Amino acid sequence: MIEHEDLGDGGVDVLAVRFPVVARLDEEVKRALDGKIVIDVTNPESPDFMSLTIGHTTSAGEQVAEALPGARVVKAFNTVFAANTATPDLGGRTHLLPVASDDDAAKKTVLDLGAQLGFDLVDAGPLANARYLEPAVELLVHLAFGSGLGTGIGLTLARAA
Repeated sequence: MIEHEDLGDGGVDVLAVRFPVVARLDEEVKRALDGKIVIDVTNPESPDFMSLTIGHTTSAGEQVAEALPGARVVKAFNTVFAANTATPDLGGRTHLLPVASDDDAAKKTVLDLGAQLGFDLVDAGPLANARYLEPAVELLVHLAFGSGLGTGIGLTLARAA
């Protein structure tokens, strides 16, 4: 059984588990999340974190939506290292927060949350676009740990004035 805490009817729930756990979500968890906005922060990383286990034809976000058919799944915050979630500032630049979902109202709720936290937001389109967000995270993992840059790095988006 997977432990969970009932957060009531308001707000959003965050699914923050290792990706293989998604396949083992029990019926109690699925019922508890039915109709709720669920922010999926999972990434389908291999056990050594150095590759992805799925991609191109599906994503962790899409797999979460399949595992939780009644939930309103939004892919977000998976591109942010845990150490950086408390502050969106990365050396004077604002951390990018791409948000993808097939549920426009749920996506707006998460975009609003990201704005309240101070992130640079981008509507990343439908949940299928998690297929592109998750590999971007793998690049960050390689840079942070493989190249020794550490977790004080993240994505930013340059925009023309």
